[in-house]
Amino acid sequence: MLLARLPPIKLLATARKRTYERIKELRDNGNVEAINRKEIVETEFVNMCNAWRAMLEKPNTPGEFTKMFIVPRLEAWMTRDTVNSMSFHLYQVFTNHGCFSKYLHLIEKKADAMCFVCGMDDVDDAYHTLRDCPIWDTQRLDMREKLNLTIDFTLGDVIDAIITSKESWVAFSAFVEGIMRQKENEERRLERARDFSSSSPSPFPAADDGSTSESD
Repeated sequence: MLLARLPPIKLLATARKRTYERIKELRDNGNVEAINRKEIVETEFVNMCNAWRAMLEKPNTPGEFTKMFIVPRLEAWMTRDTVNSMSFHLYQVFTNHGCFSKYLHLIEKKADAMCFVCGMDDVDDAYHTLRDCPIWDTQRLDMREKLNLTIDFTLGDVIDAIITSKESWVAFSAFVEGIMRQKENEERRLERARDFSSSSPSPFPAADDGSTSESD
């Protein structure tokens, strides 16, 4: 639930319980300063994030790809502007699960992991799509300029840019939506072509042994 910013319920409940108890103690002691209440809320939030980070950093746990660039920025990710919503295609690129040949090959929907869009002998994953595939060079250049990214940017660099700026979030989202929709359309086109090819009858008559042969 990392991308959705939903910490484990046990950690969340503990943080809220401690926050309530500490603020109640302030009131009982006659201290009603808003700044003190704010400090308590912030402290318990940091404590919760630290506990969650310790859980996320355990080896051999799910979501390793996503954790590499979110966990180091956990507090900033959790407190980002809620106006900047996650879309279906953003989830795909932030998890490396989606219309990528590497993933489609993993789930046995594609024979290999090579990019089916550019035709280069490159493994097609989130990074290839976002950063390397030459088909999207024009769109990528525009996105990089808006986010002030270098040519070899990482998803960590992307997160740093988009969580602090609504304009950057919108620019990156638009880039992702555009290229992922085009990839999905191309993947469906190729799948239809494969289905048509496999279902088309042979142009040659069947021989007695069941094979096909070309007429003289």
